Formats: sequence, C-alpha cells, structure tokens
Amino acid sequence: MSAADTLRQDIIAVGSYVIVQRQKYRKLYKLPAENGGGNMLALGKERVEMSAIIGKPFWTTFKMIPTNSNKKLTNGKSYRLEEVHAAESLDDLKDLLPSGMDNRKITDDGTSQKLSTQEIMELREAGKSGREIVGSLIENSQTFSAKTKYSQEKYLRKKERKYFLYLTIHKPTIHLLQEIYFQQDHVKIGSLRMDSLAQILSYCDVKSDGLYLLYDSGSQGLAAASLLTRIGAKTSGRLVYLHPGNMAQTTLIRAMNFSNEQINRLSTVNIYSLMRMYYQDAMESKESFGSRDASGDSSKLVDPDSPEAQIQCNDSPNLLKRKHSDATVSSMVPKKKPKWLSETQSAVDLLKSCKVEGLAILAAKEHPLNIVKGLLPFLGTSRPFVIFHAYREPLQEVYVMLKQRCDVMNIRLLSNFLRSYQVLDDRTHPDILMNDVGGYLLVGYLVN
Repeated sequence: MSAADTLRQDIIAVGSYVIVQRQKYRKLYKLPAENGGGNMLALGKERVEMSAIIGKPFWTTFKMIPTNSNKKLTNGKSYRLEEVHAAESLDDLKDLLPSGMDNRKITDDGTSQKLSTQEIMELREAGKSGREIVGSLIENSQTFSAKTKYSQEKYLRKKERKYFLYLTIHKPTIHLLQEIYFQQDHVKIGSLRMDSLAQILSYCDVKSDGLYLLYDSGSQGLAAASLLTRIGAKTSGRLVYLHPGNMAQTTLIRAMNFSNEQINRLSTVNIYSLMRMYYQDAMESKESFGSRDASGDSSKLVDPDSPEAQIQCNDSPNLLKRKHSDATVSSMVPKKKPKWLSETQSAVDLLKSCKVEGLAILAAKEHPLNIVKGLLPFLGTSRPFVIFHAYREPLQEVYVMLKQRCDVMNIRLLSNFLRSYQVLDDRTHPDILMNDVGGYLLVGYLVN
C-alpha cells in the first residue's frame, strides 16, 4: 500500500463510519452520503453538528461550541465543532487547595456552594470553558479543601463529565467496535470477548493468502470483520461467510470502512442454500458420470449447449418440468439470475476448486453439532477448526462426537476468564462492576 493510499484512509470522508469519543463514552456514527447540513449526532439530550469533521484526519480533537439556536430548543442544546490541538484537563485543579484527612466532619446540606444555579448557567452562556467553570466551583466551595484527595478526584471526574465539551474522532478498529458493543449489550455480538476473538484468529491460523470458511449467526459481523482485517488488503486471501438467515449481519463489516477490493473477496452465503447447491451439483455430476459408463461410448454424449441437452435437463426430475411448448420456450428471453444465487454459485465453485485453510464456527443460539458435521468436509488436510459458543454444554456434546472420529486430533475445550483490575495509588483491586461472560472454545485439527 502506497503512502498516498495510507494518507487517504486516515482522512474522514463522506459516508464513512467514525467513532466519537467524549470522556470514556464512545459511539459509532455514520456520516451521511452527501456533505451538507443535517449531520447531527445525538449525545444524550445534546445535538452536535458533525459537518466540520469531514476532510479532517482521524484522531482529531474538536471543541463543542454552543450555537445561537439553543434558546429555541426545549429538550436539549445544539453545538457545532471547532478543531483544537488538545483537550483541557482538570487534573491540576486538585492542587489548588490542600486536602483533608477524612470526610467525617463534612455535612452535605446543599449550602457549601456559594454560586447559585443561575450564576452557573450565566457562566456557561458567557462562553466560559469547562476548566474555568469547575475552577469557579472549587473556589466558591466551602468543603472542597476539607475533602480527602480521593474525594477531590471523584468530584473533579463528576464535574468533568458535565462540563467537558471536547470530542475526539477515532478510526474504527476491531478492538474499539468490540468494546463499544460489549459494554452496551454483549448479547448483540454473541458474548464474544476480545481475548476470545483473538484466540479464534490465532487457532484458525488466519493468513493473507488462504481461503477461510466462517459460520456466524449472532456477532453483527464482528468475526467476519476480524478475519478480513487479518487477511488484509490487496492480498489473495478469500473469506466465505455463512449465515442462517436471509441476510447476513454486516453492520461491523461496513463500520470498518473496507475498500471495494477487500469487500469483493468476501462472499456472504446462506448456509442452507450453499449446502443444497453443493451436493445437488455433486449428485448431478455423479449421475452424468454413471450414465456415460453405462453407455460405454463417450461419443454419444451431446453438447451441453445443444437443444438435446436442454431437453434432457428440462426432463430431469431434479428440475422443473416444462409448461410451455418448444417454440414458446425458445422465444423467451433468459432472465438474469438473482444476486444471492450468483453469489452462492461462486462460493460453491470456490469450495469445489480447493479446500479451506481454516474453519471458524460461531454459534450464537443454535446447537453447533449438525453445523460442524456439515462443514468439516470442506476443511483441508491438517487444517485447524475453531468452534465458539457462549455455553459449555453444546461444545461438550460436539467434543464427544469428534472424539469418536478417527480423522480429528488434538481436540481441546478451552475456557478463559479475563479479570480486569483498577490500578490507582493505594487502591489497586479487581473491578467490581465487570462482566464475566466470555464463552468457550473448542479447537482441533482435521487429519484425513
């Protein structure tokens, strides 16, 4: 990839996805396809005009400037963005006054703050920065100097969340997308944690020059986006993404802003359509080979494009019977194949031409046993497979089934528990409010 292409990818373009961060809160946002007014981002009750970020590099910081239309709004405020070099910090404000030893003598009766609500609102309407407002609150507080150092930091963090008017625009990455969705609702991505996702990519041995098969039914395309990222751009790698429904979950694939060249190496196919078409073609090929052996003369085979071959195909019990005369059929204009049918056929041809280098199965709610039985024949010799499920019991049944086969080896059922810690001065401890959902992995190799 040239330097110009890299620079172009680091510029925020119209219609692309971005990640907006304010404090520790992150949100995925898509810019409209046309550059103009109306690019409004909702942050709680606040609305932010996002047109100013177009054409700017990723990781740029912007300040939220109140607009003149705030007086007309009754349910929130409206802001525009202005580029700044760095965001303000409130860390130095805690050193303005000394801290106390404990908070036992502090009484929260609502009279410690000398500034009234009206005076604070006048400071905000006057255009004062968040640092200036919080500094005024500290100077007019009767109890701030008596609080402990920890209480002062907690007070500053609370005020910073309220008066911090800075946004940072990040480029979407797999780690940020997983973190956003996992914090909001981990069920939306199939309870797929970041360390489990990294192990799936590692055990599946994803490289830039192979063909990989993925079945995913509930991660919003997170697993497919991860495999595409690992395969990379302008490579020879291919990915066949199988899904159970009519439409594949591609939300996070689109959010990664992949190039058209990289998207074209992704095939999204319904698993039932692929299996039916694959084995139907194999059965028809077997029947045609058997009929040739029975005749004993290959010269009697007709051209597939000849009228005789068309009649034989139409009279086949596996196809629809003719409902019109030969003259009517010959006069009909051939219809264009649906997009899903052509994609399925191309995926079938791809799987017939070569075996896949790695197989990954992410079953959200369904039992993966029959899925594993159906997809293992597509895997190449001495190639790995990885099966992920949020619960252990379905993988235990798959483990027992695989142990009975003679063509599978090195089967392991893994369980990880990633514990996060809060590391601060004199108070390092595990996070109290954390999610212990991580799922289970079943890995092995096919040796046939």
